[in-house]
Amino acid sequence: MSEALSSNLNTASGNDRHNVALQGPMTRTLESYYERYEGLRNIPARIIRKAWFTMAHLIVPPGSHVVDMGSANGMMTYAMAILNPEVNFIGVDINKATIAKSKKNFTAPNLAYHVGDITKGANLEKGSVDAIINSFIMHEIFSAQKYHEQPVVNMLEQHMQLLKPEGLMFVRDFAMPPPGEYVTLEMPDTESKGEHPKDLSEADLLIWYSQHARPYDDNSCYGFFLEELPPRFPGTRLFRLPYKWAYEFIMRKDERDIWETELPKEYTFFTPREHRKKLRSIGARVLYSTPHWDDTVIRERFQGRFRIYDESGHSLGTPPTSFVAVAQKIGEGQSLRLHERRPSHSDEFKIRVKAVRNEANGQATDIVRRELDVTEVLPYRETENGDINIFIHEGLPRGIANAVPRTGKELDGKRWSGHMIEAIAVPTDAIARINNENHKETVLFARDFLGLKPAMGCVLEEGRPYYPAPDFIDEKIESRYLRVMEAKGDIDPPQYLPELEGFTVKGRIREVSAQSILDAINVGLIPNARLEIQIQELYTKLGKKYESWDICPLTLDDAVPDQRLDTKKFKQQLADYDTRFKDIKGTAGQIRNVKSIFIDEGWVQGGIQGLASRDVEFVLHDDQTVNKAVVLPMGRDAKTGDIFAGMVTEFLPIPQRHKGNGMTLRAPSFNLPKEVRSLDDAKKFIAEQFDTTPDKVARMGESYFCHIGVTPTRLFPFCVTGQCKSDSPAGGPVEYAPMDEIWDIMWILWDWNFDQFFLSKMKNAYELMRTDNEMSAGFDRKMPSYYDQYIANAAPKLGRGEEVSARAAPVTKPSATAGNSKGGSVNSRKSEAEADSGFAYESDIDFYHPRHNSDADNSGQWVSSPDFTDIHHGMDQSARVKIAANAPVSGPSQDNNQKSKEKR
Repeated sequence: MSEALSSNLNTASGNDRHNVALQGPMTRTLESYYERYEGLRNIPARIIRKAWFTMAHLIVPPGSHVVDMGSANGMMTYAMAILNPEVNFIGVDINKATIAKSKKNFTAPNLAYHVGDITKGANLEKGSVDAIINSFIMHEIFSAQKYHEQPVVNMLEQHMQLLKPEGLMFVRDFAMPPPGEYVTLEMPDTESKGEHPKDLSEADLLIWYSQHARPYDDNSCYGFFLEELPPRFPGTRLFRLPYKWAYEFIMRKDERDIWETELPKEYTFFTPREHRKKLRSIGARVLYSTPHWDDTVIRERFQGRFRIYDESGHSLGTPPTSFVAVAQKIGEGQSLRLHERRPSHSDEFKIRVKAVRNEANGQATDIVRRELDVTEVLPYRETENGDINIFIHEGLPRGIANAVPRTGKELDGKRWSGHMIEAIAVPTDAIARINNENHKETVLFARDFLGLKPAMGCVLEEGRPYYPAPDFIDEKIESRYLRVMEAKGDIDPPQYLPELEGFTVKGRIREVSAQSILDAINVGLIPNARLEIQIQELYTKLGKKYESWDICPLTLDDAVPDQRLDTKKFKQQLADYDTRFKDIKGTAGQIRNVKSIFIDEGWVQGGIQGLASRDVEFVLHDDQTVNKAVVLPMGRDAKTGDIFAGMVTEFLPIPQRHKGNGMTLRAPSFNLPKEVRSLDDAKKFIAEQFDTTPDKVARMGESYFCHIGVTPTRLFPFCVTGQCKSDSPAGGPVEYAPMDEIWDIMWILWDWNFDQFFLSKMKNAYELMRTDNEMSAGFDRKMPSYYDQYIANAAPKLGRGEEVSARAAPVTKPSATAGNSKGGSVNSRKSEAEADSGFAYESDIDFYHPRHNSDADNSGQWVSSPDFTDIHHGMDQSARVKIAANAPVSGPSQDNNQKSKEKR
């Protein structure tokens, strides 16, 4: 990154200040990005990333008006305006000087700034705004109002009134952990350098924080409960405290230079459930909500710095770095949420479960089939600017997204209202009747099923078919594209599939930017892998390039694969006729169909009540969770330097039923057991399956529904690096080939499934890596070597008796030497701790890890874009909201506030 860029790190608040990894291997890509958006030339990469991330959650039409509440220095508002030139942005802040500076520093034809109190409508007209952004502002209001929740709710209600009907609100802040729970926090025992907070070790800083937090409370009521327990291992310190305050400390401990400014602020007050409930209480449909984890922040600020456990000694995993919600303003009597209410007593099923036997090995397998064949159509047009717009079905009811969990726990905390975005589905026989030689038939089809007019002389174009689940769902969803004329506004779907009937909402056909849908899929708002593949294929057909933000924060190991994929042999097998799967009577007992009553809840006379209900069928795997991992093993060939990936060649029943050959090339996939309760647990489980360690496993994007019309099963994409053995936890042996060769084979396979989608994401990250590093395959770069500075390990479960006796240890006032009370330096105690604990330090968040020691072999390969990090901009309250006249004076001084603002 250029010197000008790195020096212009205006940030907005404590946790918005993640300066980590800003000079990583994205320089070439950044330069290319700046060439396309010259107005961003002097904007830090992390601000660009944040602007993109925010707008990826807001699918708004051209000409929309979007308000950034609490715009602070105006930089992120400006970045959003440059990235979205067809959308109008208004930055609002109560501080006149801040707004004046924003107007001076940032100008664009679609950008304005004005002074306004965001708690009182921000001087905007009611019903005039298409979208509102509340990014890390709610906790500022909460703190400024002496830690009262109601002013926050009042502000949100004011903002909802500003929105047009069906307008959107983006909320990003922090969510409170389960209230009333206590945890233990384990940290390295390092020595403090002084008595000022900026000089304290993290353990001593926690003690200081427990005595000074929440200073707006009156009469010395500030602080929180904390007790220090005897350490489990040498070189560590162990504390017991409320879960909420452990999280508050974790999210601010690295912001020493603005510690006093952030001290009066309380980041968490609503749990995720309370966030959703409060939004619904003001008439908002919570389309989507999720905890968010930023891998770069976690790697740089969490890993090796602490471990957090419940009171039984079980690891609670990595805390999220923020919470995100997207809410939509709806009217009286309109749908808020679709969800499963209770089992149905009806025993009539349209989803059939039957078994097939693989005659090659004798194994019986259950497959399911609906009495419904659909083709998905993606109408499109090119704008005057050469961009691609598509017409999608928005808001169609998919209550299965909120089916009651039967076994196991949802891993990522995502929630949807059940109103989804998909391509337009029509009966396949309606497509089959069209003669493409007769343009009139295409015109009639578009009128009767799409409500659109084809462009002059254009007919339906064939796209790749897609198997939602080639191992058990007997469906092959065809794809078609149609170039159409511009429409006048949104369209009520002329026809509905039977599976969408029975609820009050059926969605609408809407023209949107194709790139905006790709972005929304990328951030997890739209959990639909099939739609991403369809859009990417459309770009390819039109010779256009789409923008990808796919990243994979993983260091690739050098390895020699056990088994190479014989691509020539595989292509030959594809050409063979193979009918090994035969129908048999009965079922194999692996899958069961379920019928439940799903209800449509809506907003009625200021409250929430049921609007409609209907029976919905879906299927579940017996004795399995709905969480399925799809894992791509990767590495760098130690001999050739090629980046390679491991795949499984496997015969599956569904492709055979549709094309006479079931040979497929897939990433290894397997169900995650119910003991896997978090994404951290999933990484550990995957590491065990591939005989490696959790730090060698990384998420490869957000989770997706396998087929939301049939099952609540979700797919979680991961990649793993390590020894590259052929042993596989599922399917056949893993065979390895260069990434380019695998992609070429995947492209040859006309029928696609989730694996092609997964490979395309990995390919995008791979292309970024090659571009950024002028990559000869020998480019190397290692992750930061934090791990040689700290010591600890995976703590065993603490017995209840030990817990009770341990809590007698009092917390003492920190001193300059408090951090070294255990005697000896951290490094000198390393071997002692290893010997005493009996652990090999192979957890993904160990304090010490020899693989990341600065003396280690630097042969790893980055697959990442760490320039773009997860950050927020919660300005100090003097720059955002009016401080109550009776606000206590125990908070930071005006000088400190001004200094903090200048830093940001």
